[in-house]
Formats: sequence, C-alpha cells, structure tokens
Amino acid sequence: MAENKTPQDTTSIPKKALESLPTIARKQHRVFLVQSDIDTYLEQNFDLKRLNRIHGLLWMAGRPLNARPLHRQQMMGFEVLHTEQVDLHLLKFSTRLLVKPLPDYILSYEFWEKHLCKTEYLHQSACGFLLSYIWLICSPLDLKLAQKLDLIPSYITWPWWKNFVTDFVQNIDVNALDQVNKRYHFGELRLGRINTTYRIRFMFTHFVRGYLYGYNRYVVFFQRNFGWVVVVFAFFSLVLSAMQVGVAVSPLNGSSSFQRASYGFVVFSITTVVALIAFVGIIFVVIFFFNMAAAISHEKSERLKREKLAGERKGPNNA
Repeated sequence: MAENKTPQDTTSIPKKALESLPTIARKQHRVFLVQSDIDTYLEQNFDLKRLNRIHGLLWMAGRPLNARPLHRQQMMGFEVLHTEQVDLHLLKFSTRLLVKPLPDYILSYEFWEKHLCKTEYLHQSACGFLLSYIWLICSPLDLKLAQKLDLIPSYITWPWWKNFVTDFVQNIDVNALDQVNKRYHFGELRLGRINTTYRIRFMFTHFVRGYLYGYNRYVVFFQRNFGWVVVVFAFFSLVLSAMQVGVAVSPLNGSSSFQRASYGFVVFSITTVVALIAFVGIIFVVIFFFNMAAAISHEKSERLKREKLAGERKGPNNA
C-alpha cells in the first residue's frame, strides 16, 4: 500500500530534472510515490552508511586513489553494469564494474537548493557521487563512452561538461576530499573483499549473505567459492601418481623413507578429501536451511503487514 502524501512543491525545479526521478521507491518494504516524498527518496538513494561502517577496512578492498577514466576501464577489460544503488557504485567483481547512471536532477541548481542541500550528509554524498563522474569522464572519448553506455544524459556536450567541472572544482576541494562523503576517499572497490569483510566483521548478521548476495542458484555459489577444491584434488592426484611410479622403480622402491612418506601422504590425501567434502556439505546444509528459514519468516511477516494495511484501509466498519 502506498503512503498517501501531498506532492511537494516543485514549481521552481526544471521539468527535465523532475522527469528523471523514478516512479516509486521502497522504504522498509513499503512502496511510496517518489514525486510525493522526494526527500525520503533522496535519503535512501544517496545512503552510503553500509560502506561507511567499514571505512577503516576499505584499504583491503581498494586503494585511496581516484577512479580510472572510462576509456581506461575499457582498456583493462571491464564491462560496465548499471545499478541504481549508490553504495554499489564503482564496485567491481571479476571483469565487471558497477556504475550508477548520472540522473538529470543532480545537474539542476534549483534541485540542489531545494533538496540536496538540506542536510550535510546528503550534500556530501551527492557531491561525492558527482566527483566520481569527474574521475570517470576526463576527455571527449570518456564522454562518448558514457553516453554510449547511457550513463549520462545525451544532451551534455564536451564544452558544457568542461564548464561544469570547472565550477565544481572551484567549490569542492577534489584533493582534500573533506567536503564529500568519506566513501569517495577511495575509487573502485573490490566487491569480493567487501563481502568477506562484512562476513567477518558482522559474522552473526551477514555471514551468509555478506555485503551483496549475488547468487540465485546453489551451483553458481559453489562454482565461485569452491573452485579451488578442484585444484587441490588435481594436485593430490598428480603427486599420488608420481609416488605410485616411484614405488615401482629402483632405487625408490627399496627406500624405506620414501615408502613411509608415500604412506603418510596417501593417508593425508584421503583425510583431506573427506574433510573437504564434509566441509562443503555442511556449508550447503547451513545455507539451505538459513535461506529456507529466512524465506518462511519473511513470507509470514509480509503477509501480516499486508493484512494489517488492508484492515487499516477498509476501516473498522468494513472489516
């Protein structure tokens, strides 16, 4: 059920900026019209608290440097994937880089005056987001790539962008970075290491899902996280094959030390294989039942919430 709110006064904001806002957003699983509550949407849209919680550990996920320009990202083989979450912006995994497109409203001075300057946190987060695009778009080639990837509005020209960057740099210190959210003290960050940091730092709440749970099938989860097991098995197989040849030829077949070493490694290999299979099995069982319990609990809580909202809408006389 959408929350009923009177649309906010937006008469001074250009129409193009307002048209770039989404239709609906969600707050604690409740849907609301963005046009009716722009401030709530912006608070969520520029929320970087999850990364700020582990700011002291971000050095493990990336270096405190500017993000590379788009043409450089392309040279390095990174594929740009779009995201609407600002706390996923400039996170990378494998050969993919998550990038949040630049909306029209963030380029509107009137929109900044009315909404983005309301709180220091929101202002710093929005300034940092703009700074990330100044990092990404440094040349006409970067601008063409950004427009080809639908990252920025198509009407932006290179002279316009140069003037915009000049104005920004005159107001925001792009070297001290004290006027932007501290997340933007870093450029690209490795999503895998952030996931690991979250699982260790918040073990009791995020051990299974980490920072971003990107698996919709168990087979993908095990392929990505336990592929190294195949390498271990291949190593054991190679060493055991070599030992088998060794015990059949001289002088190794007469060496008691080699015989004992071979026996010990065989026992170690069998034990290790059994332990690894048991470990993988336990992980699978834990994740399976965790997801099942979470799904059941979530379904029940959502059903009760919807029944309550329906009852409130109908009122006591129509219940």
